[in-house]
Amino acid sequence: MNTEELRIAAAAYGTPTYIFDVREVETRIRLLRSLLPEGTGLCFAVKANPFLIPYVADMVDRLEVCSPGEYEICIQEQIAPEKIVVSGVNKTYESMKRILSYSKGAGIYTIESEEHAKILRTLAEKNHMQLSVFIRLSSGNQFGVDAETFIRLAKEVQESPYLTLAGVHYYAGTQKRQSKLEKEMDTLATFAGTFEAETGTRLPELEYGAGMKVSYFVNDSEKDQRESEPEPQIQALAEKLRTCDAYGKKTIELGRFLVSMSGYYLTRVMDVKRTAQPGFVILDGGIHQINYYGWMMGMKQPEIKVLAEKDGDDCILLEHGGADGKSECSLPENSDAGEMFHLCGSLCTVNDVLARDVTLHNPEKGDVICFKRCGAYAATEGMAMFLSRELPQILICRTDGKIEKLRDRVETYPFHGSGNWNRM
Repeated sequence: MNTEELRIAAAAYGTPTYIFDVREVETRIRLLRSLLPEGTGLCFAVKANPFLIPYVADMVDRLEVCSPGEYEICIQEQIAPEKIVVSGVNKTYESMKRILSYSKGAGIYTIESEEHAKILRTLAEKNHMQLSVFIRLSSGNQFGVDAETFIRLAKEVQESPYLTLAGVHYYAGTQKRQSKLEKEMDTLATFAGTFEAETGTRLPELEYGAGMKVSYFVNDSEKDQRESEPEPQIQALAEKLRTCDAYGKKTIELGRFLVSMSGYYLTRVMDVKRTAQPGFVILDGGIHQINYYGWMMGMKQPEIKVLAEKDGDDCILLEHGGADGKSECSLPENSDAGEMFHLCGSLCTVNDVLARDVTLHNPEKGDVICFKRCGAYAATEGMAMFLSRELPQILICRTDGKIEKLRDRVETYPFHGSGNWNRM
């Protein structure tokens, strides 16, 4: 979104507010489609941003959900069950019963343990359903099973009249370097060969969570920024997919990589304190509403911009976010260069710092600060319930450029205490 669109949204809808720009997601998906080998499937991991489900559904081949709640959102948004992969490390009999009552067996279901295999087999037999299943291959963490268990479970699935082996599901984390991605693809090709040698059958499909890198911060190293460029990453993955003939079909599952650049968080200056150096700018948002990947690990600096509402001597971003921030406006003649501030939220904790050591010229109450690149996870990973503050408003900028409200600000205090708020 450009500065004028963001400024109009802030004026019309107020703050604190998220805006997710569907146009930017569409651009990223088009790029993927143009560079990946023909026939490569694309799956959206909805945990990255559940608000985008109805807008992304038609752009991808599948949606992956990891909880009963995420599946309920898909039901609400009338997503076709056959487009959904039901993943997640904690599957219960009751939750899967609820999902199957809606899907009637359509879609794909991951087996990540012997317990999962038992639950799905029992429900399929009881309801006379034919279920397609991915078995998740572990990378050494709590997700999925080891290679030996995988092959044993696959044989059990192949013997079941109610289960069909759709393939292997693999995800080993995010923000991967290219060398890591290439190593994983080699490992998966080797595993497919081992599987075929031991079972006499070829794995029908690989659904691979590539976890490609995204650059969030202005102080990322040159190497990190270079490795986060989308096209080289996609091209490297595409080459591995072209040379991997061990699977009948390949699908790439992505979340962060698809939607991170589509998000903007607007928060308003409520107070300015110059009693210390650096000073403090108090915002109406905070870390209960926004959390970047790695934010608490080293307090890296997010990319931000100031949405100036007037010409002349107003709040100007001087040293943050690169040229984008500096190009919006220039300093008035004979003015001071600026002051350094920490941008702090509304919570009563010293940890509520959204950005440190930001140089601003003349910040004032009412100015709007925009945090960029927060389309993935940021809106759902904050400490939403802390101090009983509100959840932020959610806006969508559609492909036609029109902005619509998805959710009003939501008070959280009714979730705390006795719940007898009708007495107030």
